[in-house]
Amino acid sequence: MKIRPDQIEGVQPEQTQRRNKTTQSESAFGDILNQEVARGEAKASQALTPPMIVNPLLAAGTVVNVQAVSDNGAEIAGQVESILDKWDDYAATLADPEAGLKSAYGTLDEIAGDVASLKAGQPDLGATHPGLKSIVDELETLAAAEQFKFNRGDYA
Repeated sequence: MKIRPDQIEGVQPEQTQRRNKTTQSESAFGDILNQEVARGEAKASQALTPPMIVNPLLAAGTVVNVQAVSDNGAEIAGQVESILDKWDDYAATLADPEAGLKSAYGTLDEIAGDVASLKAGQPDLGATHPGLKSIVDELETLAAAEQFKFNRGDYA
């Protein structure tokens, strides 16, 4: 196949158009990037306003209330973490063939008792800590399901 000069001349305008499009898109991207960077710098300079001076004696009472609430949440979270550790022990006991099902059921019974005492001790848990409430509800459901599986004989 021979390439004729008239064919080359027909292709050259298409190639120049493609080059112009890529150059335009690269410059358009650069312009957009520069605009976004400028916006980010403007927002950062606005965010660095100096804080208002507040009398520390006026805010002392509110800090004590916040710490009391967070201490209660930390205590509940600690209890939930303890229950989750017992779940790990329960899973390890089930996986160990030498441990026996009696010890696994004993651990499961402890888990169910701990969840029940946590729910009884914190009746307003849903209002104060809704995230922890959902975790405690799921732990209660898991414990009931596992006890049902044991009583049905799934692990025998």
